[in-house]
Amino acid sequence: MQQKNYLALGLLGCVLLLSGTTADISVYVTSKYIHQPLTSTTLKWLPVAHYDPNGSKEIVIGGFENVPDGEDTYANQADKSEAKKRPLYVCRAMHSGVWVAGTQKDKDTTCTVTLHGMVRPFEKYELLENVDAAARISWLQWDKYTQLHLGTVYVEKNELIARYVVPKTDKEPRYSHYIGTLTMTENYPNNIVYVTEDGREESAKEGELLVETEPIRYELSGVKLNWSKKRDIKRVPRVLNQATIMNHRQEKANMAEACSYSYKYSVYWGRRYAILNGLSTTIKLANGTSLPNITWGMHVEQNRTDVYTVSVTLEPGTGVNVTLKANYTEMEVPYTATLISHYEDGMAMSRVITGIRQEESLFDVIPEFGPIYFLSNFSLVPTTVAPPTTTELPTTTTTTTTTMISTTQETSRTTYRHRQTDMDHDENSIKKTDLSSMQSDDGGPVPLKNKVDMAYGKAATFKSTLVTLVAPSLLLLILHRIT
Repeated sequence: MQQKNYLALGLLGCVLLLSGTTADISVYVTSKYIHQPLTSTTLKWLPVAHYDPNGSKEIVIGGFENVPDGEDTYANQADKSEAKKRPLYVCRAMHSGVWVAGTQKDKDTTCTVTLHGMVRPFEKYELLENVDAAARISWLQWDKYTQLHLGTVYVEKNELIARYVVPKTDKEPRYSHYIGTLTMTENYPNNIVYVTEDGREESAKEGELLVETEPIRYELSGVKLNWSKKRDIKRVPRVLNQATIMNHRQEKANMAEACSYSYKYSVYWGRRYAILNGLSTTIKLANGTSLPNITWGMHVEQNRTDVYTVSVTLEPGTGVNVTLKANYTEMEVPYTATLISHYEDGMAMSRVITGIRQEESLFDVIPEFGPIYFLSNFSLVPTTVAPPTTTELPTTTTTTTTTMISTTQETSRTTYRHRQTDMDHDENSIKKTDLSSMQSDDGGPVPLKNKVDMAYGKAATFKSTLVTLVAPSLLLLILHRIT
């Protein structure tokens, strides 16, 4: 039992140790709601262990150090002549259990902060990163009579990132600014506390605060969708509508039917860490086409109703059944675009971004036609008429007229031809036979079977008459020979 208690205490200690060493990298800024700071979408705290000085990450600069000649360590004279100012980066370190803002010199490995008169350099610290260089930040004047600006950046809780402007004397000061912390006590700011260049803690009743200005809207322009890398998540065949098209006229005509259908449409342009969700966004493709506005970071879902017009050329007294089909597809398409951030004061910032556009919609809308049939008896219209098998009958010439089936939707027109047979004939075409030599007494068409029967009837009558005439002569000749 005692061993279990020790084990539980050990596990509890490990959990507390891990929770104590895990820091929140989110950066908070002041909002219009008291005691409710907002999380910045473009700033974050970057542990120094994850920072590569030669990488592309942008660290917020709080000032510069003027490097006198002879105090640098550059290898050649060309580098030395260009290295006049040394950046001072904004950093924070945990000092006596409190996060405090301070200074990290370029190419240095420590963050120098102060708390209650104790100045210390820390090797374990965090740098303030401007993610994708997307944040519009500025240092704004502050004194004890100035109300805090919206977007003022916190170190943590009641501590704000501040800096003191080093006054100029007869000669240029070594540091342009001293980076420090402004502590808020019961919503009332105290002095800015910072470390001087000679390592002493000092304070000031005025200075500058770091402020992030958020955009009021976005513009996504020059969008290029990479269709070659499109990925279909799902594709479900769907029957949209069914209709019957009939031609009751006395002549051949082009008949049309409007097929309406409904479906759910959805589009989503994704989210990114350095883009504020909830802002109105206009979208324009690289070819100049404007897409409907969206709210960034939100799915756009709509119930849509469309009409597809199907047209077909039919002979008189015929009809055809048509089924309108499509694929309900959910897909992802990578894209690149220029994101332009617009601000209330009329300023704008732009940068290139990449993302994945998700869309759910109907694709490959196409009609499928059944066989064409006669409206009088619903029999199928023959595609060809077989020639007579009796050689005694004269050969009948058969002509075939191919019927083109076409469909139209909105302003575009697409022609669909059914699969061809070996004779290069449309298997669903209407076949028109020359019946001029096959007329009845009343001028109407005579069925092929009746025509054949008539031909064979005439031949049989001719044979009977011939036998009647020849038989008596043969009998007389035979009697004469016998006698």
